[in-house]
This record gives sequence, C-alpha cells and structure tokens, in this order.
Amino acid sequence: MRFWIRLFIITALAWTQLAAAVFCEQTTRSTLIIGFTDNPGIIWQDSRLMYHGASYEFAETISNYLNVNTNYVIGSPADNLQYLKSGIIDVIMLPDDEYYAGSGEPAPVNQPPGTISVALGRGIGWLLVDEKRPELAEQLRLAVATINKVNTFYQNDLQAKYHVSGNILNLTDEERAYLKDHPVIRAMISPRQPPYAYLQDGQAMGVIGCIANRIEVDLGIRLEFVQADTHQNMMEKLTEGTVDLVMDVYDDNNWAKAHNATLTFPYLALNYVAVMRKDKPLPEKPVIACARTHFYTQAHIEHMYPAEQRRYYLDVADCMAAVNNGDADMTFVKAITAQSDIYQGNYYNLYTNGNVVFSHAVAMAVSQNADPILVRILNKEIAHINPQDVYSIINSEVYRVHAKDTLQAFIYRNPLMSMAVLGSVLFIVIVTLLYIMWLRRKHTHDLWQQANIVSSAQTHNLHWFANELLPTINKYAKARQQGELFVLAISPQRVAFIKEIYGTKNYTLAVKSIIAKVKAKLPWILRFGLSEEITHAYMLCQKPPGLTFRQAAERIEKASHIVDLNGVPTSFTYHIGICPVPRSGDLEAAILMDNAMMAHNEIIGKSKNIGLYNTAMHDELLQQQQMELYMEKALAAGEFQIFLQAKYDLVTKGIYGAEALVRWQSPELGFLGPGSFINLFERNGFAVQLDYYVLERVCQQLQERIRQGLTVVPISVNQTGLHITERGYLSRMQSIAERYKLPRKLVELELTETSFIDFTTKTENENALQITRRLKSMGYALSMDDFCTGYSSIAMLRNLPMDIMKVDRSMLTAAEQSERSHTILKQVIELGQRLGMTVLVEGIETPAQESLLQEAGCNIGQGFLFARPIPAEQFWAKYVD
Repeated sequence: MRFWIRLFIITALAWTQLAAAVFCEQTTRSTLIIGFTDNPGIIWQDSRLMYHGASYEFAETISNYLNVNTNYVIGSPADNLQYLKSGIIDVIMLPDDEYYAGSGEPAPVNQPPGTISVALGRGIGWLLVDEKRPELAEQLRLAVATINKVNTFYQNDLQAKYHVSGNILNLTDEERAYLKDHPVIRAMISPRQPPYAYLQDGQAMGVIGCIANRIEVDLGIRLEFVQADTHQNMMEKLTEGTVDLVMDVYDDNNWAKAHNATLTFPYLALNYVAVMRKDKPLPEKPVIACARTHFYTQAHIEHMYPAEQRRYYLDVADCMAAVNNGDADMTFVKAITAQSDIYQGNYYNLYTNGNVVFSHAVAMAVSQNADPILVRILNKEIAHINPQDVYSIINSEVYRVHAKDTLQAFIYRNPLMSMAVLGSVLFIVIVTLLYIMWLRRKHTHDLWQQANIVSSAQTHNLHWFANELLPTINKYAKARQQGELFVLAISPQRVAFIKEIYGTKNYTLAVKSIIAKVKAKLPWILRFGLSEEITHAYMLCQKPPGLTFRQAAERIEKASHIVDLNGVPTSFTYHIGICPVPRSGDLEAAILMDNAMMAHNEIIGKSKNIGLYNTAMHDELLQQQQMELYMEKALAAGEFQIFLQAKYDLVTKGIYGAEALVRWQSPELGFLGPGSFINLFERNGFAVQLDYYVLERVCQQLQERIRQGLTVVPISVNQTGLHITERGYLSRMQSIAERYKLPRKLVELELTETSFIDFTTKTENENALQITRRLKSMGYALSMDDFCTGYSSIAMLRNLPMDIMKVDRSMLTAAEQSERSHTILKQVIELGQRLGMTVLVEGIETPAQESLLQEAGCNIGQGFLFARPIPAEQFWAKYVD
C-alpha cells in the first residue's frame, strides 16, 4: 500500500513538472529525477526539506553539465530499484561502500542486476542507471570526467566537507601484536605554542595533545612525552632516534629524510598569518624575523623575501619578541596561535590582519629506528579520525587558551564591553591610573637616582658620567678638534686614614662641599662623576686658554686642596690622571676613562701626583694582560727562577743568610724582574700560588744540601698579605714543614704589616696572633718586613711574636739626610734588640751607609754594596761552599 501511495505522489510530481515545461516557454531544461535513501554525509533531507551531502552537491554540479534540472525522491533501496525499473526515476544514488578490485571498472558491492554504475568517488557514492538507458550512463560518466578534469580537487573537497564518521579502524593481527608488545611509545610535540601544542606537567596539551589523546584511546597505548625546550631541540632528538614519534612535523618527505624519519598521512592543515607592529607602517622592504629551524622558513619565507630582508632567530617566541622590540618589522606564525602569542606575551603593540599568507599540512614523523609497521598503524588511525573532530578540537583549544588570558588581554579583545563595565567606575579608574602614573614616575625617578646618583653625596655617579661622556664630547666638537678636551681621574690620598680619623659621614660631607666649590670656581669642568665608594672621581674638562693639561689639573687640585672637615681646615692631596681626548676618530667612553685611570695609577707610590696618559702606559697594560695569559703555564713549566741575595754581618762580612727572590724567564716575554709582575700578581691573587712555589723550591734546595752534608744558611721567603684570608693556609704550611723536616728557623717568612692590619680600624686582624703562633710552632722564623713604613709597626711589635725586624731602606736614606731621622733609626735598632729580635737593615748601597749602621749598632745588613741577587746555584757556590 505504501509503495502505491508513493508512486502516486511521484507520478503527480512528474506530471506537474511536465505541465510546467509545456506552458512555460522559458523552460528549456529537462528534469533528472534522482532516488535516494537518507544517509548522513552522502545525502539527507533536513527538517526544512533542504538537501545536503557530498553526493547531493556532486549531483547538482553534474546537472549543470547535463543542462538538466534535478528532483529528489526519498525511498528505501528496494523501493528505489522498483522506481528505476518502472521509469519513474532516472537515477538511484547509492552510498559509498567497498570497491571490488576486479579486472574491469570498479563497481559497488552487491550491485543490483540490470543496472549500470557511475562512480562519483570514494567517500561520495554511486549513481545507478537502468541498463536500458546506457546513453544516460555515458552522459553521467562524461560529466563526472569533465568535472574532475576541470577541478582535480573537487572530490577531495567534498570528502573533507562531508566526512562524518571516518574510515573504520581495521587493524591486522600483526598490527595488534605490535601494539601489544609496545604499550608505551616515546613521543614529542612542538614546545610552547598554545593552543596548538605544549606540555604541562609532562602531559601533551593543545590541539596536538587532544589528537594524541585520541590516538592513545583508539590504539590502546600510552604516549610518553619527552620535554623539548625548542623546536630545534625536538628535531635533534628525532634525528638522533631518541624518540619514536614526533606528533607534528611538516608534511615534506625531504624534510623527514633529513631528520632520519618517515612521514604518515597528513591529518591537519596549518595556515600562517603575518604579525606586525601597530605603531608604524610596514616599510617597502620589511625585515622579516625567521625561525631558523622551522621548515616553513625554508619552504616559504626564503622564497618570498631576499636574504638582506631576513633576520634569523632560534624560535617563534624570539621572532615575536624581535618584532615587538623593533628589531624586525614582521614575522609569520600559525593562525591558531597568533592571538594567543600576542595576548599571552603581552605584545599589545602587535597585531595580525588574519590574512592567510601560506599554508602547509602537518603529519606525524616516525623515527627510522622504529618498526615501519608503526607508520602503517598511524595511517589507519589518521584515516579513522573524523576531520570534523579535528576542527572541534581546534575551536575548543583556542577558546580554552583565550579563557586563561590576562585581564589586559580580555580588555584588549573586548573594548566595547570593557568600556561599558568600566564606565560605572570611571572616576575610580582615573584616580587609580593617575596614582599609578605618579608611582611609575616616582619609581622611574627612583630607579634613575639609584642608577645615576651617589645618594650620600647627591652628585652624579660614574654610570651617569660614562653615559654622558661621548654625547658631551660631540656637543663640544670644535673644542675637541682643537685638542682642548681631556678626561681626568682624581682620588684623594690616604682615604681610609681620613675616614677613620674624621668619620665616613664627615668625609662625605667634605667631598660634597669640594664638588660644589670646584664646579662653581671652574666652569670649564663640563661633566663630573663620583664613585659610589667616594674614593675617586672622573671629570670631562675643556682646557682653559693659555694653560696646559697639567696646569689645568693643578688648578683643580688647588681649588680642592683645603677642605673643611668637621670644622677643621684640612689639607687634601690627590693623585690625578689625565687622558687627552683624541682630536678625531671613533671614541669609547670606557677606554677614555680607563686611560685616565691608568695614568692615575701609574703615579701612585711615586713622588709626582699628576700623570699624563701616553702609549707607553697602554703598552704596559698589554704586557700585563700577556703576563696574566702566560702565568699559569709559566708556573707549571718552572719558568720562575729562584735568586738569592745575601744577608751579611756588617762587622765580619760573613754570610748571615739570604733572601729568596723570584725572576721570570719567559719564552714569550723574555727575562722579567719582580718589579714587572709582583704588583700584578698581588692584584689578581696569583701571588699566593707563586709564594708556595718559591717556598717549595727553597725547602727542596735546603733539604738536598743537608742530605749531601753541605753547609746551609737561613733563607727568608716573602709571604703576600693575601694569605691572611686564605682558607687552608695553615694546614698547607704545616704540610710543607712536615714534608721537608728542616731544622727550626732555617726558613724565615717575611710578613708585612699590611698582612695583619685592618686600616679601617687600625687593629690587627682577629686571627693574626693565632696565625703567627702556629707558624712559629711549625718551625718557621718570622720576619717583620718593611718595618717603619706604616703607622701600625709598633702595634705589631707589641702583639705579634716576631723573630726578625727588617728595617726598610727608607729609614736608612732618611738617616743620611737628617740627624733627627738618624736618631730615630738608632732607637728603632735598639728597640728591636731589646725585644730579643735580630735587626736587619736592607738597601745598603754605599760604604757610608754601612758605617752609619755600624755606628747605630746594627750588625746585620743586606744590599747591593755586599751582594746582588744571583741564581741560587751561583749563591751557594760563591758564598757558602
């Protein structure tokens, strides 16, 4: 009964259409009636009686090529076959099913007898025509062939558009066995690209993470994800075979082979958009930030832009930062990550217009170290996944990441809503913003103050001076060309002593008053910068007319000579270094300042107080750098040689002992005396290692002579003041004493008062007494070197158990010139002898000096008059053996 009712309806519809064709002269097309059964994805009718599906769209396209109208009749497969045989319908539309691979043309499985099939394509379906109408079947085939020729991607587009459930996941026994034997597969995904791909607590997230989760569920395996810091790191691990699978790589077999991998079918297409700055238009030849290790850089960007417009960075994040910072004008990122990259990175000055510039497909890469069966399994899984599911995942993940955006990002994306919400509290917002602006300005000011001002003296510091130096020189370009500009480094002498006597606060106030006084009195001081410790300063000056650089420096010294310290007029003396600014050529602020300080340091310890920079100082600096380069090698190679200078009895002229001195015989630098390198080694700390080297060599020589039954005399070895704070100093000295087992006091250690005195307190270091007692208990004799050169010598005599007093040569030369100094020398010698110490005066160069010492009661001396330093072997042969 149902069949006949439908037949009546269809016949009435056909007659209606025929009548319309007869009475409407404008209608020139015939009608093709197509029977179908509802099949989602192929053809179906919705609640509004609209048709959809891949087969439906293909049929409509065919109608244009056949010049016919179409009409659709729904029915069961059996009903449709009766309609076809009775001529009520022209064509039956069948869903796609398995093709059979016979010797002839492909055909649907279980094709009804008496019909001719016309293939629309896999995933689309078939058209069945009655065998009595072969001409219609041929017309349909010709139309299909023409459409595919005109648009070779038409079938693929329809398949992608209406793919509903995907292919059935049909694994072979061998494939199931592989998955059972490999329940865990090591994998990686692109790092730090939400919502596309990223790791969170070891779990894959984002679009690729969701697809990975789908694969785990479908295949019954677990993907163990390995962390990758950068895209380059990920590709390196794939190339090395560290992982079995990379979830997302570029669908390019050459790229895969270069990384020892095999590609699966592509499962995702990525579009790329441009990211640019809002605050400036794109130049005619923009600089493009390129992610060096990403395939799209090679495949697209390098073909789009010449080499001079490309600037390479490690990863996408670096490219975004480069555009934001103005180092590049534009970069390209994935469309699905572009907004996230902008919002999450707080790059609100960046934007994308959303136009797709290029695209590429994404596949999975399987390491060639893995079993090839894994590729085949993944291909089946990719075919099984519904593309609509992938689109849903993308939409969901993009929303999820945006939901985590900061408040600023939300406001940026929703300006109208934000304005409506914020309008009700506009007054509060304005007040808050004003307060924030005030805080920011204050904070900026505070930061600037911290970076550029010496707070205690309220004057510019050296950082500010260095930044202002070159701009100021450029401002006074004419004066520079005339050779009138110079940089000056200046420091008060005896700063530590002054601070101790008058206090740091009073000293700082005095310096502050000096600065104000000098600036007011000498307007040709263009810029001034003070060190944070208030120990030295730099100035940029323009030489006054008629004066030399030295005379200008003397003016500065004179203007700051008398200082009011806590109400007491006090005389300050200075060390001053001058570096003239070259008349032409490129300049560096640091070099000018270093050169001025080099001239300043050069005069320390000398009679003059103003030094002028010259190339010799530069050469000396280069030599010091070379010495630091070779010193470790020299110590290991034994290039440091031990020289001995005799100490003698002033009465008998017999040998009392010797002092061990060091010389450097360098293959690279030649023969160097201690004056060339000792001060440098004291500054860089290498003197500690050199002291141990000299002590060991001296102990070896004494031990060997004792073993051979030869005569020995006491040898003194200098000890740098750096040992006082050296960790493990006493244990190492104990080890040396125990290793050589020399007679007590055969080795003397020469210590200076600076080793033990803290000049900020004028008291001995807390452990000085302990150290000297321990050294004496080990068998070393202790000599107080350079006695009378510092104000703490008496304090050392009072508190430290020293054996020998070694009076500095300066006392001897002063005694020659002054009766007062002569008296002091005699008293010092007598003081040492009364304390049970051996008193030795160094630096004896003339018979008159020797007689003066004999008359003063000194019996032991050292100096060129008796003996110069000579190699140790020569010393023993000449003076002892």
